[in-house]
Amino acid sequence: MAWTVVPNLDEARDQLNRRFPKRDTRSDGSIGDTSHQSAPSSHNPDRTGRPEYGDGDHLDEVRARDFDADLHDPGGVTMEQVVQLWVKLARSGALWWVRYIIYQGRIWHRRHNFATHAYTGSNRHMTHCHVNSDFTQAADTVRGTNWQLDQLAGTAPVRPAPGPAVPYPLPAGHYFGPRSGGDRSVSGYYRRRFNGKSDREWLAMWTKQLTRRGWPAGKGRRYLRRSGADGLYGPEYRELIKAFQADQGLTRDGLLGRKTWDAAYNNPIR
Repeated sequence: MAWTVVPNLDEARDQLNRRFPKRDTRSDGSIGDTSHQSAPSSHNPDRTGRPEYGDGDHLDEVRARDFDADLHDPGGVTMEQVVQLWVKLARSGALWWVRYIIYQGRIWHRRHNFATHAYTGSNRHMTHCHVNSDFTQAADTVRGTNWQLDQLAGTAPVRPAPGPAVPYPLPAGHYFGPRSGGDRSVSGYYRRRFNGKSDREWLAMWTKQLTRRGWPAGKGRRYLRRSGADGLYGPEYRELIKAFQADQGLTRDGLLGRKTWDAAYNNPIR
């Protein structure tokens, strides 16, 4: 089946990528997965054509895009600012083809002149912004959209000072890692205790130090999306640790040893 996203939403994606080159894209989406295909959704291609077009020969079109909320802008611009800008432009008519926008349990719909309302759908769009284009031929074919992201200016976030150091809690040669890694790999799954706390508590404490200093590591954020800082080492913790190691110029092995632990408490975070 051939399908395409309407051009104005592809232009929004491209302009976001240029304005925020380090943004996360894991929650980006266009064509729906199987859960969308079981019910009407703008993420599904229009397979039948629409009466106002006069025929059904046009490409199957997806009229919605999701944009990940984590922009990673060094100037501090947030997705909330992007959403409010687009709502303002839609209300003014500058983005006349926008039908509605959903973000973090709120919806701005044309039928209500883009006033804020609670969104009651099953997916509250907490980690991404959903933009829906209109169901008209004019909206499907409009090109050259300026989503006006150059209007946005943030204030660079102030990184908290490292704070009092917490000594590395594991014995020499041990590290926080996968449960398949043997005795020296402390995963949080086996209720081991070190220096008065469980392995899970120690790993969660290190993660809390990162979030205190501005890293998007909590539940629903860039790294620990599903379970949050539960202290159970898995793929999400591995990616978080690797990203922090890259920030600190350490070996990117995804294992939390003494050097990586100490960096969170002693080193500047970029």
